[in-house]
Amino acid sequence: MVTTRIAKPTPNGTAESKPDKPAQKRLPVVLWAPNLIGYVRVVTMVMGMLEKDAASTMSIWCFTISLLLDYIDGPVARKLDQCSQFGDLLDHYTDHLTMMYLVYATSDSSAFGRINIFASGLHNGSACLYMLVKGHYMKHSKGNTFTRAIEANNYWNMLSLLWGFNTYIIPLIKMSYAHDFGMGVTSTTSMLGIIDAIGMTLTLGYTIAMWI
Repeated sequence: MVTTRIAKPTPNGTAESKPDKPAQKRLPVVLWAPNLIGYVRVVTMVMGMLEKDAASTMSIWCFTISLLLDYIDGPVARKLDQCSQFGDLLDHYTDHLTMMYLVYATSDSSAFGRINIFASGLHNGSACLYMLVKGHYMKHSKGNTFTRAIEANNYWNMLSLLWGFNTYIIPLIKMSYAHDFGMGVTSTTSMLGIIDAIGMTLTLGYTIAMWI
């Protein structure tokens, strides 16, 4: 990449040239590449939510694409040195609104289903409130033993995986089975129910721990 150089006075009065900002840094933050990916995530999320049938092909693909792009925007931001507070909040607000909808759309009217919806609403609502109050996502704070365990290795750990099963993996499995086999979108199995319950417990614990 070609950069221009501007003169900068030195203590002895001579001029020292200094590289100008790269072209991608001169763009407005809202046009940075990772944020453009974020806008695509928002569009696909809204499209999925507007589907009348949560198990429709369109709905499943919209949420799948949005979640897959979630694994791309961060590396792109770091590669291009385009990390920003705006992009961070855009990414994580989209994450939590997506998770809240997925749990809501795939939970039944049983006692566990109602508790699961409550836990999801509490967790994702608290996360959005946290970002509104603090101005950053919760993993950027020092945290405590519980939050550090969930957030370890950038969320690539067993506790985080169980949390993820509750918040978006199991909901997507339910939607996929409902689509392919004509089952109700809230249908589940004993094994999925156990994993879901463990994940829900971690979700509640994480919700409390993020404010401590």
